[in-house]
Amino acid sequence: MLTKSRRLTWSTLLQRLFFASILLSTNSHGSFAAQNVIDYVTTPAGHSGIIIDAREPERCEAASLNGARCLPARDFLGPHRRLANFSGLLWLLGTVGLTGAEHVLVTGDQSTNKEFLAGVLYLAGQRKISVFTAPLKTLPEGQMAPGTSRSKTRENVYRAAMREPRIVLRSGLAHKLQSGTAPVLLDGRSESEYWGGRVRASRGGHLPGAQHLPASAILPAKNASPPVHLDEGEYAIAYGHDSYESIVFLTRLVASGVNAKVLHEGWAGWASDGSLPADSVTYPDPGTSRQPSAVSAQTASKTGLPHLALLLLAGIGLFAAGFFASRKLFQ
Repeated sequence: MLTKSRRLTWSTLLQRLFFASILLSTNSHGSFAAQNVIDYVTTPAGHSGIIIDAREPERCEAASLNGARCLPARDFLGPHRRLANFSGLLWLLGTVGLTGAEHVLVTGDQSTNKEFLAGVLYLAGQRKISVFTAPLKTLPEGQMAPGTSRSKTRENVYRAAMREPRIVLRSGLAHKLQSGTAPVLLDGRSESEYWGGRVRASRGGHLPGAQHLPASAILPAKNASPPVHLDEGEYAIAYGHDSYESIVFLTRLVASGVNAKVLHEGWAGWASDGSLPADSVTYPDPGTSRQPSAVSAQTASKTGLPHLALLLLAGIGLFAAGFFASRKLFQ
């Protein structure tokens, strides 16, 4: 017979196991759609959280929604729209006072910039993100006020746990493909890029077995049902051309209720490694990239035919003078 203390110990253990199972089920793939972390809104009315303006600082500081903080989308990107390192990303979020526990309203003019920033916030672990669909330039001046630029230092420590399981690395996906356990792959680029007709990377084509689902066809604010069907517990890995387009694609899928992860390097990162498999592989025609440089075209337009003719005549004159001078020298 168990003693009272041992009964309490077993009871406590069972309670802990029960609550742990609840936490695990909450973080499982199956309950992902019910989290509703990202949504699209048509009005900023009633929003009581933090407002982030994804436009350039000079435009945000001139006029934005009342209380908006200026955090341009480009600050999160390196050369060729490569996503900045995650430690720097979290530091940037702290410069506008975010901790991760807030409800953030993302505003701006260009929809993809807003969606990219929303996706970055999602991956960083932000509790709730809303994307304001209307461009700020369409709002009456009476609703606008100067935005506040982000701090040069961190105002808050961003403490939310990153959604690391939502980030897929090239090496990890390659291993899954080799093992024959590849998940659903969604290519969000144009049909021409999917089939290799248009090539923006080192090669064209798509990931082996990837389904074509153009990001442009996904409208979370209007779609009543998810754009792709997944079985219970199943997830999809989404990718676009590069980090920027891949994260925009992820934002639209998540807001539509799709249990999605992202290959954040996109097709450009995958295609850069020629040892990785691909379908419908094509390569860019070297001849199509041989265009006259802007400097050469500008110089030619400034020089003009009359100037070229004068240079040609001067060259002929110098040649003739040298020819006759040489004849006199050897006579």
